[in-house]
Amino acid sequence: MKTENKICAILSNVTRNEELSPLTDQRPIATLPFECKYRLIDFPLSSLANAQVSSIFMTANQGETQSIFDHMGAGSEWGLDSFKNRYFVYIQQDFQRLKEQGQPYFNQQINFLRKAKAAYTVLLDSKFICNVDLAAVLKIHKASEKPITAVYKKVSPDVAEDSDTIIRFDKDNKASSSFLSQLTDVQEKEALSLNMFIVDTEWLIAFLQRMQEEGEYASSSRLLRKYLVEFDINTYEYTGCMSNIKSIKSYYDANMLMLEPSNFTALLYGNHPVRTKMNNEVPTYFSRESNVTNSQLSSGCVIEGKVSDSLISRRSKIEKNASVEKAMIFTDSEIRSGAKVAYAIVDKHVIIESGVKVEGTSEHPVVIPKYTVVREDVIQK
Repeated sequence: MKTENKICAILSNVTRNEELSPLTDQRPIATLPFECKYRLIDFPLSSLANAQVSSIFMTANQGETQSIFDHMGAGSEWGLDSFKNRYFVYIQQDFQRLKEQGQPYFNQQINFLRKAKAAYTVLLDSKFICNVDLAAVLKIHKASEKPITAVYKKVSPDVAEDSDTIIRFDKDNKASSSFLSQLTDVQEKEALSLNMFIVDTEWLIAFLQRMQEEGEYASSSRLLRKYLVEFDINTYEYTGCMSNIKSIKSYYDANMLMLEPSNFTALLYGNHPVRTKMNNEVPTYFSRESNVTNSQLSSGCVIEGKVSDSLISRRSKIEKNASVEKAMIFTDSEIRSGAKVAYAIVDKHVIIESGVKVEGTSEHPVVIPKYTVVREDVIQK
């Protein structure tokens, strides 16, 4: 018997985007760092946890699960480590192999949905940074008596990318959808789907069975967006802080927005706080010579130089006479004496040697990949 208010979830972590290289060369988009201590996957996981979703079916690309497991562990921060609450991770390419072998390839999702005994299912991914109250979405969904409720936000078209889904409304307020690349009459404001849906579980099972019979293959969320135009859908407008991670610049800009206190509080510490992996670290040390303005720093850092308008992650070191401006410094990186870093994203375990300049621009922030030792100037205009 299905519990009327119970929700399960299918969380896709299979999005790939070459525009985010080299940051995603060794990690999925889902585990990209955000605002010093978070990862992108924290946002969908927190929305699910705050709505008391107790069972999650997750998909990831082959070779990209390690950082997800490293971050999530047993899932305790999101309430997923009990006998009744749990998460499962499956490799997306395994479903493709089953399809190639002529075997049923959506059966694992279908079996999960049946065993969850939830009346409703959330479909979502880790591409959008947002803090959605899924309990409110469920309330709207139930009142609509329609099988699908799509969450959207009104944005200028440049926020979206060609593969994103745009929702349109006719004069009777009936919703339809298409990919941005299919539109010939782009408006000043468009309703951008956040790839987040609440659907009736029985309807979803029937939909996946149909896709399997027709030989359609993709993530559940992608398939739903592809065929969304066929269905009578309900919608929910999200009005909170949101970023679409589609490029290095959009990722950089999303992080820089957190230096504005109103954005920081609204996104991370509102009525539904964002949860993340707990780390017990010593406090950050600031020497008397340090000069820090309008920046956010995580624990365990040593700051002896100048930091302005920047985000500094755990256990990073800024040495005396070093300067960091409008930059992101990831975990365990060192900016040595006399070095200058501006408009840059410095990945984990990077060393910027003494006297070296690493400079990008606001339109083209420079990225220093993981484990790099920078001994010569890197200037990107």
